[in-house]
Amino acid sequence: MTSDGYLYTFSWSLPGLSWMGFALFLVGTTKMLSFFVFPSIRNVPFILSIPFVVIAVGWGSFWWTNQYIAGEGLSQGTAEFFLMILAIGSAMTCLSAVATVRALATPRGYAVFNGLLVDDVTRGAGLLLSISAMLMLAVAAASISAFYMLTGVVPAFADNPLVAKYFAGEYTARTAPYMALFRGGMVLYQVGTLIGILLLPVRVNVGRIMIFLLLGLLACTAVLALLSLRRGAAAQPIVEGLLILLLIRGRLGWVIAGVATYVLVFTFGSAVNQILFYMLGLRTEVGLDAIIKGLSDIYDLWWFMDAYDKAGPDPTMGMTVFGGLVPYDFQWNPANYTKWIIGADPNTGSGGFRLPMSVWGYDAFRYPGIVLWSAVDGFTVVVQAFLFRLVVGKGGSRYVLAINIITYKVVFLICNNLLQWRIDDVLMMIMFLMLRLAPAMTRLLGRRQPKSIVPQTG
Repeated sequence: MTSDGYLYTFSWSLPGLSWMGFALFLVGTTKMLSFFVFPSIRNVPFILSIPFVVIAVGWGSFWWTNQYIAGEGLSQGTAEFFLMILAIGSAMTCLSAVATVRALATPRGYAVFNGLLVDDVTRGAGLLLSISAMLMLAVAAASISAFYMLTGVVPAFADNPLVAKYFAGEYTARTAPYMALFRGGMVLYQVGTLIGILLLPVRVNVGRIMIFLLLGLLACTAVLALLSLRRGAAAQPIVEGLLILLLIRGRLGWVIAGVATYVLVFTFGSAVNQILFYMLGLRTEVGLDAIIKGLSDIYDLWWFMDAYDKAGPDPTMGMTVFGGLVPYDFQWNPANYTKWIIGADPNTGSGGFRLPMSVWGYDAFRYPGIVLWSAVDGFTVVVQAFLFRLVVGKGGSRYVLAINIITYKVVFLICNNLLQWRIDDVLMMIMFLMLRLAPAMTRLLGRRQPKSIVPQTG
């Protein structure tokens, strides 16, 4: 099937706007909402999403749509069905976002969120936070190293690295008994790395051994995590921590340079798989399209929706909301569910598909689900952006910033898991909550009972 004909027209299309452009607008709507809430170059959540919006959604909406239609074919009914879901979801997301902004703009809304943040952190609390971060990194390094040694599987050095990356296929039997070590280690790595980077001082005193110990642990755990080939989990806490420091503390010139560097790093990261194919001899060349081939989100969307429309499964009744709390082969785990819809083996070397909230809502309760899921999506995006705006306004020392970012991450994880809970995110949330208690623990330990003076009688 060619990509002409219905490609640029729908029975209800807007004049002069192809449905590919319409899809681009709809899929990118949620990502853009963060900027409207906090229109600043220091809006880290929005900056982190820029490469995804530009490459995966922008470029991908055109490149991958053409690729799917040319390779698989796509009926007009399926395309319209998919975009109808996105259209309803986008409208509800925007309406919910507007209502949330109006609610948070009140003095009471501001006071509630401002009360979650701190204005001052004692040096003792900062020391406790530093020790906790280093302890997490040390345990993470030990756990991931033990996993590699016990299983003998290091994805970067495996015969089939892209399958070993997900510990699937021939690697499942060897790794399954020890997966708790790897997953727990990666959770500790992500939390400890983010906090460790935020705690790095601007000026390093050579005599301060703790700083060099922290740097050593950061480097060691980063290498171990990168050997797993899980780009997002390994690079995200490093990139996020450095961007937070740069965008909040840096001057405008350095901020612009940092954002440009981040986009370049993200671009290279998306092409890593194709470069790996070339190095293994599975590809004869690596072109510019290697960038977009590493971000197949739009292709995956069409693949899923095409298979979903043909299969016509019953509503899940929200089973995928908590399915992510049960790892491995559980049917309602979102990763396994998307594989099941397209007819793939759950043990396939893949982490499943990233789908818009409107699609998950339709899958759960059909059109009422679209409304509910999209409304919650708009609410959570605004809450995250609003709270981060307050964090930037607070500023403060590195300890104050670290505690406030920890608070933001707790809210961020709660928002991101309201409609799709994942076991790794729950563990990460618990770790952040424990770190958030550092100021309170310091005050508790700092209390001293006054010595009572007992009068002596003759």
